[in-house]
Parts: sequence; structure tokens; C-alpha cells
Amino acid sequence: MPEPITLAAISLAGIPVVATFLLDRVGYILDRRREDRDLPVVREPSPQQRDELEELQGTLSGVLARPADEVMADADALAALDRARTLLEHLLDRQIDFEGERRARPKHRVRGVVEVEELGDNAAGVRLGDVRASSNVEGIVKGKSAQGPTYGVQIDSLE
Repeated sequence: MPEPITLAAISLAGIPVVATFLLDRVGYILDRRREDRDLPVVREPSPQQRDELEELQGTLSGVLARPADEVMADADALAALDRARTLLEHLLDRQIDFEGERRARPKHRVRGVVEVEELGDNAAGVRLGDVRASSNVEGIVKGKSAQGPTYGVQIDSLE
């Protein structure tokens, strides 16, 4: 479970606003049509992401129905808020910060996409040696068949 440290820094009064914002955006992603341009989505959600967004939509609705102090004391609720934000940041390709947070911007952004019919042995979308924690790394590998292990992202060392 991710550690929702930055969301814990938000004031009690801010939790309903954050939950409402995230719930609205998740609903928008799930309900939107491709031709909608009000909130451009850089990436369409995969079937797995769509399932997770639907589950988060229910969880966020439940968070909104609870008192803010109860939500602040619930690590699972904060983790759900953080996961919704992480998925939205991925789909919208932008960082979402809330007032009162101190999140460092990623210093490095790496994105690798490999789409081929047949993947060779030990294929990787992104292969890195040393990576700092302030990096944002995404690797996508798509193929119809693979002859060996395949990695979206392979990192040898994370600082």
C-alpha cells in the first residue's frame, strides 16, 4: 500500500474538497466520450485501470460520506485518495497537487513504449541502472508472443 504521507498534510477542511475533486475526475474519465475535449485525457485507461477506477469511485463516494477527522485517521482511505490521484496523474499526464502539500516534482521523466508482434528473450520497455526516487518512470511492452521474460520497467538500483 502506498504511504499517503502528503495527503495526511492536508487540513481537515481540505479532505472533502480533495475527495470531491478526485471523485469528479474519476467519474469524468469513466463517463467521458473520446470526443470530449474539456479535460484532455492523454492516455485511455486500460481495462485493468478502468476496473480500478470503478472500484475507487465507490471507495471515494464512501470517503465523502464520512467525517473528515475519521478519514484523516484511516490509512486505507488516504491510500485510496492517493491511488486515485496517481492514476489520474498517469492518464492526464500532469501532477496534481493540493494546497498544504509539499510534493517534490519528479526531476526525471522516462517513458518507454515497445509494440511489436514477437518479443525476444528478456525484452524491456525501459531498462535503467541507477534511478533516483525523484524520477517518474513508465514502461509499456505490448506483443502477441514472448520468447522469454518481459519487463515494462527494469531498474537495477533505486536511491
